[in-house]
Amino acid sequence: MKTSSTQLLEKISGPVSKEEWNTLYFLQQQHPEMAAEYVQLLSQGRFGILRRLAGSLLRENIMEISSNSHDLYVIDSIYALNVPQINEYWQRIISVLNNHGLKSGKVYKLYSLSNGQCLVFPVSKTYAFNRVEIEGDILHIFDMEVRTLEHPVELLELIQYKSRQGSFNKLADELRNGSANLALSYTYWRQKKKGLQKEAWGQGITNTIDWVLTQKRQDPVFDSSLFFERLSVEGHNLHPGTKTKIGMEPEDVFLYAPEFDGITDIQFVAIRKDYAEWSVVEENEEDANRLLFTEYPELPKAAAEQGICLYDYVFVPVHSWQLEHAIEKIYEKEIGDNIVIPIRGFVVPCGATSSFRTVVPVGRGPKLAIKVAVNSQMTSTVRSISPQTTNNAAVFTRLVCSIMEREPNLIKTFVPICERAGYNFKAKDGESTQTLKSRNLSAVLRENVETFLNENEVAIVGSSLFAESPFSEKSILEELIEKYAAEQNVTSLRKAAFKFVSEYLSIALPGFLTLMVKYGIGLEGHLQNSVMVYKDGRPVRMLFRDWGGARIFQPRLQQQQISVSFYPGSVTLTANIEEMHNKVFYTVSQNQCGELILQVCKTYGIREEELWQEVHRICSNVFNHLDSQPLYMENARLDKDVLYQEKVDHKALTKMRLEPDSKSYCYTKVANPLYKFRGKEG
Repeated sequence: MKTSSTQLLEKISGPVSKEEWNTLYFLQQQHPEMAAEYVQLLSQGRFGILRRLAGSLLRENIMEISSNSHDLYVIDSIYALNVPQINEYWQRIISVLNNHGLKSGKVYKLYSLSNGQCLVFPVSKTYAFNRVEIEGDILHIFDMEVRTLEHPVELLELIQYKSRQGSFNKLADELRNGSANLALSYTYWRQKKKGLQKEAWGQGITNTIDWVLTQKRQDPVFDSSLFFERLSVEGHNLHPGTKTKIGMEPEDVFLYAPEFDGITDIQFVAIRKDYAEWSVVEENEEDANRLLFTEYPELPKAAAEQGICLYDYVFVPVHSWQLEHAIEKIYEKEIGDNIVIPIRGFVVPCGATSSFRTVVPVGRGPKLAIKVAVNSQMTSTVRSISPQTTNNAAVFTRLVCSIMEREPNLIKTFVPICERAGYNFKAKDGESTQTLKSRNLSAVLRENVETFLNENEVAIVGSSLFAESPFSEKSILEELIEKYAAEQNVTSLRKAAFKFVSEYLSIALPGFLTLMVKYGIGLEGHLQNSVMVYKDGRPVRMLFRDWGGARIFQPRLQQQQISVSFYPGSVTLTANIEEMHNKVFYTVSQNQCGELILQVCKTYGIREEELWQEVHRICSNVFNHLDSQPLYMENARLDKDVLYQEKVDHKALTKMRLEPDSKSYCYTKVANPLYKFRGKEG
């Protein structure tokens, strides 16, 4: 007899959100074998989002929650609190916590609320850039009672933020949505892992690298890079909205998201040319359809069968969810007038990468990757695509390619994944829905990562390095380091980890820094945009992609006598050097280097300072080389000063959700681990 949703959820303490109910109902109807396990993992999904929210509140110092908290050190029965005076309030709090029982050897941050209440955050360690690691239960003390917070919304309701109730309610909805989705991710991962382990162990395979290389040898169209993209079960390592997908039903998330091995049938929509914009990296820029028609010769045949004159229309790839939930509503009038025509009878099955809206054709070999608009909020942003991004695709590609021709040594190890074309609907000026229409029927075609690989190489997106291997249940990073140690005959894993990180950064940092210093190009080099290629566990070159978020400091391009014309309204070109610096130093130094160093230190016991000193050594080599060239001396010295400044801007992910009317990124100041090396450049 099938257990009902109510019976299953009776096992969960506390209230159950509408999103959790809906997800469980979906599983019971479509995948009943997962329903009971989903209920078991609800608390884990909630805590995954709660931990990110708590870490973000402390890191961003929202409501002065970090600066006004006090550290409680617990050593056996001794409770030591760093306050000037243990008054009656703190005596009560310590007494309550002593009776509750805290773990010895840990540090707890205590934050006073109104009416004698207190929040208690268990902190295992604080890493560079004020990265606080939450490990254990988050507690709330009220009226001499201690309760464990079980859902991120409970924490959100306790802090209150400048009485901006609308923002609070919206963020609460996002947290509920993300918690339900993260629990679903964990549920599917358990099932997937069991199946992969059974298959691999039958072949004597015990790690992910060997598994992927075996699949590539057995199946000529196996996309190894896509396999790694889909291992990032938890998504963004810091963002409380890591699994938020507002507007999507549980069935949609399960069908299309990468952690569920989502497949979408990419469809195509024809836009009459007087309502279309496009950019292509082709000799004949007027031929908007040549690239797509060459890739998919079935497409023009399907369009012709519908009586469409191919020369009068531009064809745009569309996500199947987008076609059903957005295109037919947003462009209802245009469809009625044959300005917009969905093409029937031809689809391209594609697998979702870690970015969800960027998909890769499956079963056809390494064809072009396709970035499509999806009118759903994921993390902080609705994932439609602006006309600036589509029309700048070819412009930026030409710019990067021309620059890399000047850098023959750099391109050996720092390789652009080029955007070959971009398309969008051209809304009429003054139309009330102009922005909505110009962003939701749009796409970018990009080179596929798999085409960059040689024999016995694997390409792993940075965000998947810290994902769990389905075979060894270690992280992918640990598997790489173990393979590196074996191939390089390094007997100590600690030494191997240090050498691995050094080689990784020796490839990544010169690329990002050189493009910034010489050309003013601030790439958005975070983990999801950085794909390292490995051979025998060793980093050999980095592929960088997705330049929609890049910032270019225009005076440096002019210094190189390079002129470029981007789409009107683009923020890519800037006269503000701080925008370029923030783009590079946040995404590369904090997001990519910071996470890599943190994970290696946690796993292998290396001191953070040792690895940041190695970052300093590598950066110094780059800056010293550029400093020796008169044309770049001033740029190099200026950028080096900024890199080593005492405090740096850190993107405030949660504050942005609480202040949605802000017209720019929100930042908070955090201590810079490279500051201590300032002035020590050799």
